[in-house]
Amino acid sequence: MNSIAEIFSDSNRLFSSISNFFDRYIGAPLLRKCGIKKLVDDIKSSNEGEYCDNPILRLIGKKDSSKVLERIVRAKDLLVDKLMLCYHPESAHRMFKAGTFFKNYKKDTFYRFDRMSSANWERLQLETARNVILDIENRTKKDHVNVLIFDDSLYMRTSGKGTELCARVFDHNDRKTRLGFRMMTGVWSNSETTVPFAQALLSTRDEKQMIGTDDQSIDRRTLRWKRRNLAKTKGTEVMRQMVNTARQGGIPFDYVLFDTWFSSPAQLIDLKKMDVRVIAMIKKSSTKYIWTDPDTNEAKKLDVKEIYSRNKKRRGRSKYLLSVPITINSNDGSIPAKLVYARNRNNRKDWVCFICTEPGLDEEAIIRTYTIRWNIELYFKVCKSYLKLRTECHSTSYDALTSHMVIVAIRYMVLAIERFNGTDDRTIEDIFYQIQRDIVNEMMTCNIVIALDALLDSVRICFGASEEKINELVRIFIEKLPMQWKMRFMRQSESL
Repeated sequence: MNSIAEIFSDSNRLFSSISNFFDRYIGAPLLRKCGIKKLVDDIKSSNEGEYCDNPILRLIGKKDSSKVLERIVRAKDLLVDKLMLCYHPESAHRMFKAGTFFKNYKKDTFYRFDRMSSANWERLQLETARNVILDIENRTKKDHVNVLIFDDSLYMRTSGKGTELCARVFDHNDRKTRLGFRMMTGVWSNSETTVPFAQALLSTRDEKQMIGTDDQSIDRRTLRWKRRNLAKTKGTEVMRQMVNTARQGGIPFDYVLFDTWFSSPAQLIDLKKMDVRVIAMIKKSSTKYIWTDPDTNEAKKLDVKEIYSRNKKRRGRSKYLLSVPITINSNDGSIPAKLVYARNRNNRKDWVCFICTEPGLDEEAIIRTYTIRWNIELYFKVCKSYLKLRTECHSTSYDALTSHMVIVAIRYMVLAIERFNGTDDRTIEDIFYQIQRDIVNEMMTCNIVIALDALLDSVRICFGASEEKINELVRIFIEKLPMQWKMRFMRQSESL
């Protein structure tokens, strides 16, 4: 009884979150700009003598000869159903097989939506993210830092032979080679809210590492070819393109954050030429930086370990151990920067090093700003554990995988904006489970009402009960229910 009472709890407010999100931040005009169009679901035979308004037959004047009627599914309905699917305990295949899917159209139409050749999913994600970010900025105070965070995560495939551009990818978390893609991701964050604005599934140019198919016959003028060409581009170049995309798209940011995998001197100099301020963590590697000895005023090329050993550290419980001005040098030029050493939280005897291309920035501000980078790790965790990033889409089409990745990002935006609007301490996971419960509640209520209607019709037929008797029976039945169920059915009857 407790579990049933929990299912029928009063939490209907979040059920309409997805539709409200679409109306406010996406809308039909944006779908049209992104080339996401309605699909033909079926061609039905019309009734004898019924005129089907076919524009072609209307032009040639054969109104009465039409015997077919095209059934169209709106792009909004398909997208909203895609967004809602992760909250349902069953897969789309099982729902279509059981006849319990959200709307009445064919399974093939649902899957063709992902492979739409004209759909610019990347633009849909960028435009939606910009609308969400600007709305958040308009409703918050300006005394905070906005950052762009970049990182990649493994998008693993169990078998990649039939999947387009699937390759052997090195996973730097467990240091093993896996089958799949590197999901290069850029998110915007103000430390409280995280919004993913750009993503790309990266493969490889090495034919020996390529496991899946690579169609070379695609027209180079099409969006499909540009998407596949980007998949073979180096991750550092893709990241710079995403920074340009964010700037051109009107996304506000103060700094760019990333970890040691992208903090090479050439990358830092290229971003500085783009007038982008960077805060990153750097490896304890042999990479040399130009450091000026304060005693002899002599410039030396040293790595971060040697610089650390030659400088005096701060004593006591300081938030950082050492701050050193340096010069980053490469074949593309040189720029001033600052190294900040701090204690490693996991090992107090060890240290970590941050680099900032804005030498005038305060050391504590550098460390405090870099801590926002952890938000992208939380994004990866939520997408993989709750939003079915890896388990929902089994298509072998690279376009379908890109579509699914963008839809998962929009699902996260729905949760992020709901958390922002709630102004409470709920986590993204709490909101996910609450929306999931709302959807299950609505579907269960509808099914129970349908079953009760069938039972009442059977009572009318078998016993010849009048409408007054039927209404009395329903009233007595509802009075016998627990309070949670009673309120639920009262709201349902009022809505009907």
